[in-house]
Amino acid sequence: MKLKLGNPKDFIRQLKRDQELFTIISTTFTKTIITESNEYYYNANSGLKMGELALIKAVKDYVIKNNIKTKCNRSKIQYIDKSTIKNGTYKKNLYEIDLKSAYWNFAYKNKFISKEIFERGNNKRNISKKARLISLGNLAKRRAFIEFDGFEFSKVIFESSDNTENIFFKVSRQVDMIMNQLKVIADKNYLFYWVDAIFVNSEKAKNEIEEFLKAENIEFKTILINKILKTQGYIKVWDELHDKPRPFIFEPMKLKDLSNVVY
Repeated sequence: MKLKLGNPKDFIRQLKRDQELFTIISTTFTKTIITESNEYYYNANSGLKMGELALIKAVKDYVIKNNIKTKCNRSKIQYIDKSTIKNGTYKKNLYEIDLKSAYWNFAYKNKFISKEIFERGNNKRNISKKARLISLGNLAKRRAFIEFDGFEFSKVIFESSDNTENIFFKVSRQVDMIMNQLKVIADKNYLFYWVDAIFVNSEKAKNEIEEFLKAENIEFKTILINKILKTQGYIKVWDELHDKPRPFIFEPMKLKDLSNVVY
C-alpha cells in the first residue's frame, strides 16, 4: 500500500531513530521511501498545472510507445559559454537574441514528438516554457537509490533513463551547435550565451545573427539590454522586461546538463 508523506525529512529521521531498514528512491520532484511494511511517496510542488503535468507524461508515453531512439555524444554539449571580455560595466549596443522554444521546436523537427503534442505544448495560455523543457528533460531523468541498514546509509546508486535520455541530449546538442554558430557570427562582439539565448554588444552582430536565424527558419526574439555587469564569477543583465537584474553564474559544471530539470 502506498501512503502519502507530508514531510519526508521528518519521516526519515524517525525511521533512523527506530533503526528501521528502508530504501529511498529520489528524483528532483519526487521521493519514495520503502520500508519492510509499507511504501511512502512524496511529490514536491513543481509549480506546474495539471495540463502541464499531463503534457510531461504524454511526451514520455509517446517516445516509449513508438520506441523512438537516437544516438548522441553528450560530452560535447556546453549549454553555457562566455567570452574573455574584461570585468566591468557595459551600457552601449547591448542585445539578447533568444531562440523561441528552441528545445521544443527541435524535438518536433526530429519527430521525437507528434504534431498533436507539439501544438498542445505551444498553447501559451495553458503550457509554460518551463513545462515544455521539463517534458523533454524528463526523458533523461535519473533516479537516485540509497539504502539504510538500521545503522548507516549505503552509497548512492544512480539509475539513468537509458532508453530515452539520448533524445533529450540530441536536442540539447543541436541547440548548442546553433549557439556556437551564432558565437562565430558575432565574432569579437560576442559576450556570452546561456542555453538558447546569446548576448552581443554591437548592432552589426545583432543584425547578422537575425539574418542567419531567418534563413534557417528559426524563430527568435531580440531584447534590448540596458546594462551588463561582468565580474569574475558572474554576469548581471538589466533590461526593460524584468523588474530585477538577471544573474548568470558561470561556476564550472553547476549546470552540468539540463536533465537536472526533471519531473
